Amino acid sequence: MSSALRTTILSLALFALGCGSSTSGDRGFVPLPTLTGLAVSPVSARIHSGETLQFVATATSSDGQSANVANLATWTSSNPGAASVVSNSGLATGQSLTQVIPAVSATITAAFGGLSANSNLRVVPPVGTIQAVSTGISAGAAPTGVCAGPDGNLWFIENGGDRVGRLNPSSGAVTEFPGLTSGAQAYVICAGPDGNLWFTEIAGNRIGRITTAGVVTEFSAGLTAASGPYGICAGPDGNLWFAEQNSGRIGRITPAGVITEFSAGISGGALPSQICSGPDGNLWFTDFGGNRIGRITTAGVVTEFSTGITAGSAPEGICAGPDGNLWFTEFGGNRIGRITPAGVITEFSSGISAAARPVGICAGADGNLWFTEYQGGRLGRITQTGVVSEFTSAALTALSRPYGINPGPDGNLWFGISGLDQVGVVVP
Repeated sequence: MSSALRTTILSLALFALGCGSSTSGDRGFVPLPTLTGLAVSPVSARIHSGETLQFVATATSSDGQSANVANLATWTSSNPGAASVVSNSGLATGQSLTQVIPAVSATITAAFGGLSANSNLRVVPPVGTIQAVSTGISAGAAPTGVCAGPDGNLWFIENGGDRVGRLNPSSGAVTEFPGLTSGAQAYVICAGPDGNLWFTEIAGNRIGRITTAGVVTEFSAGLTAASGPYGICAGPDGNLWFAEQNSGRIGRITPAGVITEFSAGISGGALPSQICSGPDGNLWFTDFGGNRIGRITTAGVVTEFSTGITAGSAPEGICAGPDGNLWFTEFGGNRIGRITPAGVITEFSSGISAAARPVGICAGADGNLWFTEYQGGRLGRITQTGVVSEFTSAALTALSRPYGINPGPDGNLWFGISGLDQVGVVVP
């Protein structure tokens, strides 16, 4: 610590304690700096039960100096049952919790020299805690795809109810929106670049769009008959890209609803399933029927990769990983796969229960990949080095059939529980 900074801290402390407003020396009367600002960092944070977090309180003085006064400030928590904080320290500890919903948080306040500053601290249960939401979801809804919306809510597909649902991740409150054509069998939903949510209708043979106010528009012009749109994602080009499972094509739809289909380069017998944006600026998709992984540029040029995938693996879900690779589930092979942007494939099976049927996959905020086990009624986590852990709870049974999984706006991972008409959440 520099001598100037040490002098500033001492001066601020003296000022806070009311110990005068000046110092004297060989040059005479020298005014002490005055306290002009106080800020707490981080401004918002999230910790698990039992974890600690050291807050910083930065005081700013009139002479432009700043210093961390965490050990001089008085710290308080608005909700000690969620998080306690040590006064004159700023060290917060998450208390023991078992539920994710309703969300639990505390305002952590630092007071110093007549000023105060706050931070919002969200506390979540231990890693792997699972909770299900059923209230407000109609019987027979069969939720499948989920995604975070631009409005801070979670949006999900009701495959069996021809509806789209909206869920408040803090309270668990659900709103259902009709407007889909009967028999649509919507499956996957994603946030679009236009501030709306976009989804596929595999039986209705349409692409749907729903505003955050719940207004639904369906698009079919340009789609091959009975093409079976399935996976969908936002592309790096400002459009939405989707997989046509029944026609063996990849589709692109602009936010205005103009559809273009691409088939060149896709082998016969292909069943494109899920699709995601890759770290290389391309779109990557699984070929459930062809046992391949596909890559398509935004110009529509397709490359297929199969070397390294065990026969009969039936690749299903796919997502971009935090390691710069793509990760996918093998529904038939009961494995998790990884493919580099150059097309090198590695498969992982150790730690996955027999007949689990991995289906959805996404990257978590913890740097791992999380996946759903459709037949096993469990959730799985795989590290970037391939170490698998499985999680279950009373919220999941053999009949749960967890499906799509994606990060929510709250830092947790949310998934459709298609067999029990619920939406689930797991703490990463």
